[in-house]
Amino acid sequence: MVYLLDFLMRTGRHAQRVSTALLLLLLIAGCSTKQSPEHTHATAEEYYTCPMHPEVVQDSPGKCPVCGMFLVKKTTGPAVDADTSALPTPASSAVTPTDVQLVHPTFAAETTTITAPGVISYDPRQFERVSARVGGRIERLYVRYRFQPVKKGQKLYDIYSPELLTEQQNLLFILKNKPVDEALLTSSRRKLELLGLTTGQVRAVEKSGRPQLRISVYSPANGYVTEVGAAAEADGALEQAGPLGIQEGDYVQTGQPVLQLINTTTVWALLQVYATDLAHVQPGQDVEITLNDAPQAAPRQGKVALVEPLITSAEPTATARVYLSNSGQQLKIGQLVTGRIQPATQATGLWVPTAAVLDLGTRQVVFRQQDNQLQPVAVVTGARTGNQVQITRGLTTQDQIAANAQYLTDSESFIEPVL
Repeated sequence: MVYLLDFLMRTGRHAQRVSTALLLLLLIAGCSTKQSPEHTHATAEEYYTCPMHPEVVQDSPGKCPVCGMFLVKKTTGPAVDADTSALPTPASSAVTPTDVQLVHPTFAAETTTITAPGVISYDPRQFERVSARVGGRIERLYVRYRFQPVKKGQKLYDIYSPELLTEQQNLLFILKNKPVDEALLTSSRRKLELLGLTTGQVRAVEKSGRPQLRISVYSPANGYVTEVGAAAEADGALEQAGPLGIQEGDYVQTGQPVLQLINTTTVWALLQVYATDLAHVQPGQDVEITLNDAPQAAPRQGKVALVEPLITSAEPTATARVYLSNSGQQLKIGQLVTGRIQPATQATGLWVPTAAVLDLGTRQVVFRQQDNQLQPVAVVTGARTGNQVQITRGLTTQDQIAANAQYLTDSESFIEPVL
């Protein structure tokens, strides 16, 4: 370019030629200059609509003329950043926080209540097994179906046993030949009692002078008749009614379980306590049990008897066992209950209304006032008491949050959740 200018000047051409050359040089220099690229963003078109009535569309914030809900800001352009979309959109972000009720987290020590769902179950300590003390054949059954109620001393079945017949004959022989040998008589009577005869049955044999071919077996306790063993587990004998597996004419062996009696005057409430609450649940703590199908009924009082040292794999819960009296037979096996356990110590920290926390399953969110808008903020919750929940991380006492997070949440946050 410099050589071109020097050439024109040396040739003595007209000044207009010089000015033209200078203009040409400036254009060439401008084209060769590289401009730094400018980072631009696509501008999204914004509009406002009602989550419940999508036909309502406006170009400015406001409320739905149909239902009165806050209009939600929408965009037709590119999606927002992942960090912004990681939390649900508050419907009130388009308006000032003065349109909603705000609250401050309060620092206090609260007496918390741990709520645990549960179910009424059998008390295995009340099971009474009736086993055959001698081998023989069941001649007659006096109970026919599962869960048939029986009383203590009621006949269950009659059995024919060659062993019992032989021992009765021995007793009668001693009575006839050595009636003065009290030691021998006592030994023979005692053996018959150990084989299942009652004292009255032994006296009846002595009085009649003849052995009894059929010996009745009586119920040792009050309860309901069920079965035991593998057959009971396979058929669900503890969960459904039906005919007994043992039948008249069946043979049994010595020691074989024949029947099982279940007494429900004492039952267990098995409460499922979440792993996060286990540190606050100890044996001896008071528990209030409410029946789910009768919430208006007076709650039952009990104490935690045992916290089982096992967390289930399906749900992160452990079982807390509560013993309940059921003398009136009002509690039924399988009945759903809710237990409320009072921890021994108070929980100290920040507390907010339960409605202020939006539970998304894997995280909890509140809407905090920031720059004259309500912004979603992830928090970590702790204990609960009444309508208050403890916040262990994410807020301070200076923050202001929306008192009702559910009402402020865009319904599309649930249709397309971002967890």
